[in-house]
Amino acid sequence: MIPEYREYPPPVPLKPYVMCLWTQSVARFGTSYAHRVLPDGCIDVVFMNDEPPVVVGPYVESFIAHLPPGTSIIGARFRPGCAASLLGHPASALLNQSVALDALWKRAACTDFVSLVHESSGVAAKLVALEAALLSRIPQAKPVDREVAVGIKWLANHPEGRVEELSGWIGMSSRQFRRRFSAAVGYCPKIFQEVLRFQYLLNLAAAARHQARFADLSAEAGYADQAHMTRQVHRFSDVPPTDLFDSARCTLQLSGLIHSARSDYGFCQPPPRAR
Repeated sequence: MIPEYREYPPPVPLKPYVMCLWTQSVARFGTSYAHRVLPDGCIDVVFMNDEPPVVVGPYVESFIAHLPPGTSIIGARFRPGCAASLLGHPASALLNQSVALDALWKRAACTDFVSLVHESSGVAAKLVALEAALLSRIPQAKPVDREVAVGIKWLANHPEGRVEELSGWIGMSSRQFRRRFSAAVGYCPKIFQEVLRFQYLLNLAAAARHQARFADLSAEAGYADQAHMTRQVHRFSDVPPTDLFDSARCTLQLSGLIHSARSDYGFCQPPPRAR
């Protein structure tokens, strides 16, 4: 049985950092559920049952999370490039890793954060507690890297754009921009661009509901051809498109990035250069 999964928009003060809060639950009766986690450019803080929370870093490969019957999960998914501000650690240090939250924060800060959630009863109350815990971190948050944030929007608007063009548009060297982008997002701009295209493909496939040919989906998503799409799908999911499209869904629906390259998302202005 497929577990119930829901996403919730964050309160306004959290929106600069958090894309959504989410819940997932597995029925108490039945078998374990093998959930395939796919790259999406995001970092999540995840509470599973009453276990200590973990930070799921930005992945460039898929992995399987085995969820026993009765599993209840709540999580917060950060906007690409914004997790480092609240977590206080570069995203690149979490690449392809799931790390206990208490490994990142001082014990007192982690204990206060976790206790707000664990002391609440029921999923709804835990979500409210998680919001409150995240809100309590805002005063200590580091500023979001503005140049990277603008670069993320540019990459969404220019799916075939070159990093050299982007860094020149922003006004810094390609090397410096790649370094800052990796620190904020977890990996380089080119890989992020490919992950965005992969997530856009998932969105197209879900909307088509098996009524579109793979060649058409490949073209609309911006792949060179169907073979290129198949290679990229296997790279990020380890399964062929026929299997992936039956079960996977886009996890960036609330990011504002998925439709931006092919709609009137708006032209993003470069940040003002330092004087």
